[in-house]
Amino acid sequence: MVRAHASLAVIMDSAPYQSRAARDDVDFVLAAAALDFELRIYFPGPAILQLAADRDASGALLPGGYRAWAALPDLSPARIFAEKKWAEFCANRGLDLVLPFETLNAEQMKQSWRLCDHAVVL
Repeated sequence: MVRAHASLAVIMDSAPYQSRAARDDVDFVLAAAALDFELRIYFPGPAILQLAADRDASGALLPGGYRAWAALPDLSPARIFAEKKWAEFCANRGLDLVLPFETLNAEQMKQSWRLCDHAVVL
């Protein structure tokens, strides 16, 4: 069976607030969506905290790029994945996340992104 679009695994490997260019990651994902990639975005470990709705970057003089993730569902049918234990961590602390996501354990996540045609680590 031939796929209509190539799949792209985007592995968000950085913890939140580790970069002054948070919006660059979102811009990359949006560009991939515009090129009709079937997007699968993975947030292993604490990277899922990038999606926390109530974090304020202004105190660290960081741009508000992290909240831009909330626009993704309107622009792309991307599938979002988070590690189950980190999703539970967020839920236990009452953190609201700006994107809906599916949970996988660490090994399932690796197996899933290996099935994609292409992969990039941000």
